[in-house]
Amino acid sequence: MCIKRMAIYISVSNPYHCLRGELYYQLFYSTLKIFIMKIKISYLLFALLISTTVFAQKNAVKVEVLYFHATGRCATCLAVENQTKAVLEQNFKNEIKAGTLVFKALNKEEEQNQKLVEKYEIAFSSLIIVRKEGAKESKIDFTDKAFQYARTNPTKYAELLKVQIINSLK
Repeated sequence: MCIKRMAIYISVSNPYHCLRGELYYQLFYSTLKIFIMKIKISYLLFALLISTTVFAQKNAVKVEVLYFHATGRCATCLAVENQTKAVLEQNFKNEIKAGTLVFKALNKEEEQNQKLVEKYEIAFSSLIIVRKEGAKESKIDFTDKAFQYARTNPTKYAELLKVQIINSLK
């Protein structure tokens, strides 16, 4: 408002100054409008970035392959662990590096693993595939197939496990 009054004052005293004052006035307000528009666009882009990041984190799928075992293990127990590690390392290197697929071998008799043993109701050596998507969690008990094929038919076990992991990652 102050610039407009100054332009009116200058126009009364000198017509040449009026034109110059009006140009400065228009230039100032057009520059101000562009600046405000840039700020609004920046806020919108920032809000969009934050919302997509939060949305992506909520819906990110993570798969944990948990092998629970006892302290004393038989040949089949060792084969389940070794074959599972081999399948994951051969077929899912990128997912392991990205952290979307994790393998953990846990001794069910150790105190630090008792919360997981209780959570997944583990009584014997078990292979559990846990799919986590946000706060949602689903569990697949792969124990029967693991103990049936890991030692006697590793090729079939590898194929079954690979298919199950691929389906869990979807």
